[in-house]
Amino acid sequence: MIFILILGLILEFVLYFSLKDLNINPTIFKIGELQVRYYGLMYIIAIGLALFLLKRDFEKFKININYKEFEDAAFWTIIIAIIGARIYHVIPNWNYYSKNPFEIIAIWHGGLAIYGGIIGGLICGYIICKIKNWDFLKLSDMVMPYLALGKAIGRWCNFFNKEVYEPPTDLPWAIYIPYENRIKGFENYEYFHPTFWYESILNYINFVVLLYFRNSKFYKSNGQILSLYILNYGIIRFFIEFQRFDTDRFLGIRIAHIFSIIAIIIGIFGLIISSRRK
Repeated sequence: MIFILILGLILEFVLYFSLKDLNINPTIFKIGELQVRYYGLMYIIAIGLALFLLKRDFEKFKININYKEFEDAAFWTIIIAIIGARIYHVIPNWNYYSKNPFEIIAIWHGGLAIYGGIIGGLICGYIICKIKNWDFLKLSDMVMPYLALGKAIGRWCNFFNKEVYEPPTDLPWAIYIPYENRIKGFENYEYFHPTFWYESILNYINFVVLLYFRNSKFYKSNGQILSLYILNYGIIRFFIEFQRFDTDRFLGIRIAHIFSIIAIIIGIFGLIISSRRK
C-alpha cells in the first residue's frame, strides 16, 4: 500500500508541476458542433479504470454476481449519479438556469456536485440491489475505494476548465489562471491556490486508506468501507470548502458544509453500527 500511495502522489506532483502554468484549451477537438473536451475525457478515464479494477476484485473476492449484469447496473447508477450531481448544482443557481435552460444539460461547462452524485448513485444502487437481490452493503464496500480514486482523477477536469481555484497566492505551487477565467473581483491576480489539486491528492489518499482497510484484519462486516468513505470525504470536503469562493450557499451558509457535517455524522454512526454487526 505504501508503494501505491507513493506512486500515486509522485504522479500527482509530476502532472501538476508539468501543467500548472499552461493555458490548455479545454476542447481537444471539434467535429462540426460536436466538441470533445478534456472534462469528459477525465471522467471516462476515471470510470473505465474503476470498472477494470472492480472486475479484478470481483474475481479476487469471489463475488457471486455476473459481472456483465453488474456493468449494466453500474451504467444506470452512473447516469443517475450524474443527474443527481447536476440537480444539486442547478437548484441553488436557479436564477441563472431559469434564464438559460439549455445550460442545464451543458455539464461539459462544469457544475457536477459530488454530494448530489453520491446521493443519486447510492439511491439508484440500493434500488437495483433490492430488485436483483444483491447485497448492497457488500457491493458498496467493493465500489467505494474506486469512487475515491475516480474523484481524484475527476478533479483534474477542473484544471482543464480553469475552475475550483482560490484564493490568490504567490506560493511556488500556485496555478496560473487566464484573465477570462478569473473570479470577479480578482481579475488583477494571476496565480491562485489550486484547490482542485488539493482535493485530488486527498481523495487519492482516501482511496489508499479505504483499499488498505478493506484488505486488512480490521474489515469485519459489510458496510464498514461505505461508512468510512462517507466519513473521510465529509472531513475532506468540509476543510476544502474553506478554500473555495465559488461554492453554493443557502441562507449564507455553504451548502457543502451542511452536507459535509451530515456525512461525518452518518459515517461515524455507520462505522459504529457496522463494527457491531457480526
